[in-house]
Amino acid sequence: MKKHFLATLLFFTILNFAHAQEFVLSLNGGYAWPGIGTPENVMGPKIDPYSPETDGLINLANLNDSIKLNKPVHGSYGKGGNLTFSFGYLINPYFGVGLGISYLHSASVTCDQIRQLTGPGSALPSVQTNYYLNANISTNAYGLSIMPSVTINGCKPGWKVYPYARVGITLPVWGKVIHNVHISADSAFAKALLDKAPYFLGHNTDVRLETESTISVGINGAVGVCYRPIPLISVFAEINGQYLNVRAKSATITKWDADGVDQIPARGVYRTQFNFVDKLTGESNNAEYNSNYDASKPKDDTRPVAPFSNIGFNVGVNFYLSKTILQAKKKKPTQKA
Repeated sequence: MKKHFLATLLFFTILNFAHAQEFVLSLNGGYAWPGIGTPENVMGPKIDPYSPETDGLINLANLNDSIKLNKPVHGSYGKGGNLTFSFGYLINPYFGVGLGISYLHSASVTCDQIRQLTGPGSALPSVQTNYYLNANISTNAYGLSIMPSVTINGCKPGWKVYPYARVGITLPVWGKVIHNVHISADSAFAKALLDKAPYFLGHNTDVRLETESTISVGINGAVGVCYRPIPLISVFAEINGQYLNVRAKSATITKWDADGVDQIPARGVYRTQFNFVDKLTGESNNAEYNSNYDASKPKDDTRPVAPFSNIGFNVGVNFYLSKTILQAKKKKPTQKA
C-alpha cells in the first residue's frame, strides 16, 4: 500500500511539473580532487604491536619504527569519480530549484607501516631481538548523497549560451568507508609472539574493516556554462566544490584471515564490531572506561569523522519538459499546395 501511494505521488508530481514553467532532467559526471588548502587527516585501523589488545580507528600515518618516521596521511574521500542524476523545476528563465542523487566512488588512499617489537631470539631466547611486521593499508569510500539545490541562470529568453551558478546541501544517505589491510611478519616474529591471542596474526594476515555513517550535512556549489541549441536539450560544463565531513555510526571487521585461518570467531564480538558514540563514560562498553564491560557486545568507541570535501569538474546534459515544448512538438509543418 505504501509503495502504491509513493508511486501515485511521484506520478502526479511529475505531471504537475510537466505543466509548469519547465521541468528539467539532468545527467552529469566528472572527477574531483581534495579541496583547496591542507586536506584533513584520514582515519585508519590501529596497527600497534605494543598494545595489540586494543582496537580502534586513529589518524592514518606512514610509520617506520626502524628510522623513527611518523608521517600523517592527509587526503579526502571526496577525491574520485562521481555520477549525478537530478530533476528540477525552472520557475522562470533565471531561477530554478532541483533535487540531485549523486554517486561517488573515491580514489584509494594508501600508507605503509613498519612496526618494531623486541622479543626473545629464536636461536638464543635469552637474547632480545628486534622483530618487524609490515602493514599496507588501503582505504576508499563509495556512497549515495541527496543534494537539494537552487540555480541562478545569467540569461535572457532566447539565449543559447549563458553562465549559471548553483548552491545546495549534501546529505549522505548510503555508503561505506572500506579499509583493507595486509600484514606480513617474519617467521621468527610470528612463531615467537604472534600465534597467540590477543595478536591473532600469522605470517600473512588480511583484514577488511567496513564503516557505516550516521546523519551528516555538507554544502556544495558550482559555476558553469550552459549551451542550449534547441528548446528540448542543453549541454553544460561546470567547476564544482563541496565541504563535507561524514560522521561514523558503526564499524565491523568483515575479514580477518591469518595464514588461511578465519580469526573473527576467536576475536569475538567486542573485538569485531564497534559502536561509535560522542563521548565515553563509566557506563560505556569500553574496557578502558568500564571494568564491567560486556565482551559479547560491540565495543563503544569515540566517533571518527571522514573528510569528503573536494573540488572538481562535471559535464552533462539537460532535458527540458514543459507544456509549451510539448505543444510545439505536436505541431506539424504546414504542407505547401
